[in-house]
Amino acid sequence: MRAAIRSVAILVALGLIGFGLFQPFEQDGRWLICLWSAAPFIGLVVWLSQPELPRGLTRSVYHLSLVVLVGFVLLSLQLLRQQVVQADSIYHRTVIDPDTGQVTSNVRPVLASQRVLRGGIFDRTGLLLVGSESAEGFARRTYPLAEQFDPTAFGNVVGFFSNRFGQSGLEATYSDYLSGERGSSLVRLQDELLGRTQVGNDLQLTLNARLQNRVAALLGGRLGSVVVLNPQTGEVLAMVSAPGFDPRALSFNPEADWEAENLRISHNWDLLNSDAAGQPLLNRPTQGQYPPGSTFKTVTAVGVLEYPDIGKPNEIRCFEHLDVEAGAPPVVNAVANLAIQTDDPSDLERVYAFSCNVAFAQYALRLDRERFEEIAQRFDIFTPGEAANSYEHFTDLPTITSRLYVQPGFLSRPLALADTGFGQGQLLTTPLQMTMVAAAVANDGIMMRPYLVQRIVRPDGGEIFVQRPQSIRRVMSSRTAEIMRSNMHAVAEYGFGNGISTLVPGVEVGGKSGTAEHIEGATPHAWFIAIAPIDKPRYAVGVMIESGGEGSGAAARLAGQVLQAAFETE
Repeated sequence: MRAAIRSVAILVALGLIGFGLFQPFEQDGRWLICLWSAAPFIGLVVWLSQPELPRGLTRSVYHLSLVVLVGFVLLSLQLLRQQVVQADSIYHRTVIDPDTGQVTSNVRPVLASQRVLRGGIFDRTGLLLVGSESAEGFARRTYPLAEQFDPTAFGNVVGFFSNRFGQSGLEATYSDYLSGERGSSLVRLQDELLGRTQVGNDLQLTLNARLQNRVAALLGGRLGSVVVLNPQTGEVLAMVSAPGFDPRALSFNPEADWEAENLRISHNWDLLNSDAAGQPLLNRPTQGQYPPGSTFKTVTAVGVLEYPDIGKPNEIRCFEHLDVEAGAPPVVNAVANLAIQTDDPSDLERVYAFSCNVAFAQYALRLDRERFEEIAQRFDIFTPGEAANSYEHFTDLPTITSRLYVQPGFLSRPLALADTGFGQGQLLTTPLQMTMVAAAVANDGIMMRPYLVQRIVRPDGGEIFVQRPQSIRRVMSSRTAEIMRSNMHAVAEYGFGNGISTLVPGVEVGGKSGTAEHIEGATPHAWFIAIAPIDKPRYAVGVMIESGGEGSGAAARLAGQVLQAAFETE
């Protein structure tokens, strides 16, 4: 009997430890639960493996020694995980503060690579953006992009490489490739044996540097972000975060006085992290979470079209207000007497074009919580606990998962469901995610996985990796996507956002504005998502201007200017 119990205890302990040991380093809590859960089973195994002793001091001391032994085993397992199993993950780990964008990483890999000529970062046309050169026996990062463009437009994408503060952006995500640690092991070994300077691998991006620079200039001094995607492939053609930062500010120059360089870099780091800087290290397209406002009506509209018998898309009225819960404030429209423009009764196209909050509150209530959540999840907008904090379908840069709501059970209240239906409630989405919503409509209902790195190339020109377009899933039928393109076209033709059409002459465009309330009394965020040309879209654009006012104003104009720039830089 003792042998059977001991065997079961051994299996349970090994199972818990084996499962926990190989959990990602970010899931340290899960590992600790497994470790402490295994402790009593380890103790039981040790106890059952020893002979029975008579009562007395010897037995008490023996039991105490068993407790110490189990503690030693637990400590050894913890060290095994940190120093062996997860050693590489810890060594290369980068932590980004979600509020400030401040990066914390291990500087040892950076120091070790001071003599390594890191690979270059090129745009889609082969233009060198970031390079390396030898100086005083050391390697230094160079930024040829600054010769033609505003370097702050590229900072959050390429990232910084600092001997004091680690690395961020692509410099961090692809550090192993850029340093040559991955992808060219044989060449690296030959370099070490022959004493040659180690050279890293190059990254070729999907980014169009000319478009990136123009978009940043169009955004100007306003806080916000712009994303431009190829909806058919998922290629990121532009991704601008403002304010940005100049990566040269944190790059060490070994030819200068070292003490002065360290002081300069520390001073620049303090400036970037000061309250007045506006969080330039935060990559807003992927790490900023905002209520999406009426741009989210696109998701609700898809749900109505996917469940037409329940949603009844063309049986709707744009009331002046809608009482949802007794004693609670009614749902109201942003514009008074909106039914004059939508007609009453109306249909999905007109209430979408004129952004009738009351209509979309009704649509959400018709769908009910279960269907509404299911539609949002198709677009990777998740409920609490359904996904990790990091968004798994875009890994080139640190990306936060978008949330349908924050508090568990929030959508159980009818008023909460109604508010979420027109883009308020507790919704928090990234600008990248809302651009992907527009791209899915543009791509006949298929949402593609976005990516920034097209190829990784060895110094000898051999390809290590080539990214191929990958679909995430079909989020709507082809028929629904066709209707939604028509609805977005209506917004640009006669709805709230019709000014965008004049900015892209000769091209039929579609879009959706959003005016998102966030802090009481503050100016709302301005959103606009757009696609063009409407018959076979080549571009999907997402614009978000923090506290920018009406989405149909500044955001719509910016989206139109960005589309025009995209067509001119093809």
